[in-house]
Amino acid sequence: AQQATAVPAQSRIVVGFGAGGGIDVLARVLAERIGPLLGPGHHVIVENKPGANGQIAASQLLAAPADGGTYLLAPLITPVLSQLVYRKPGYDPAVDFTPVGLTAHFQFALAVPAGHPARTARELIAWFKANPDKANFGSPAAGSLPHFFGLLLGDAAGVDIVHAAYKGGPGLLSDLAGGQISSAITTSSEFLPLHKDGKIRILATFGEQRTRELPDVPTLAEQGYPRAVGSGWYSLWAKKGTPAAAVAAFNRALNTALGEPAVKAKLAELALAPDPRTPEALEQLRLAEIEKWRPVISASGFKAD
Repeated sequence: AQQATAVPAQSRIVVGFGAGGGIDVLARVLAERIGPLLGPGHHVIVENKPGANGQIAASQLLAAPADGGTYLLAPLITPVLSQLVYRKPGYDPAVDFTPVGLTAHFQFALAVPAGHPARTARELIAWFKANPDKANFGSPAAGSLPHFFGLLLGDAAGVDIVHAAYKGGPGLLSDLAGGQISSAITTSSEFLPLHKDGKIRILATFGEQRTRELPDVPTLAEQGYPRAVGSGWYSLWAKKGTPAAAVAAFNRALNTALGEPAVKAKLAELALAPDPRTPEALEQLRLAEIEKWRPVISASGFKAD
């Protein structure tokens, strides 16, 4: 009974990106299942508030009442990187947000053009050292997680790799396939079609384990770079001051949904690995990720407005 009354009969999940992307599909899959799990007559809707790399959606959460009716589904940049990258992020997760739960992880990969001589990450690093004028990697955007994974790899491998920032994935993938850049980093799912078509070659993934989609591609840790490890993840947040009973009810419904076979199957199509956790475990993860990325970003000198 407590679960049925803790959350308003209609709740919303705000997403800071447009309809049709991975995080939007994830939000809709979860909303469809969480509503009934909260109790009879409960509905959860998804609102897209794209722009400013998720900052507009975060501002929507802060403008809403802290009554358990509004939640934010966000990528790692919102609760972690925003405080390290932006001069004025407009919010502080430690002060303004309450953790609700982790949803799923996704992986990043390192790839080269199909004609590149390197067949492994170690060979690519050796090639970078032998050809410093060509030691570069592209990412979908400056200040993105792929950008910082490239810096993390360069630091772990002891080589200076110049970053080339693109405006989104399509231009990056086109230039990589065409050989205009030596290497690139983005999500493994974005690379997959070109990799399968033989237009690019994925050399390594950044996760702790190999991905289900690329079982034959070793991780960077397996290739001798244990510090170049990490993943992206999506998490759910409420406004600070939201009743603990509402957060607990939403967390229970979320974790139940993430364990359902139909939800797992849909997430697998999106190359997402469900990872249900308590709100406390999500906050511990957030703090650990800040400590991991702070020195990397600080050393780069990168700041965004």
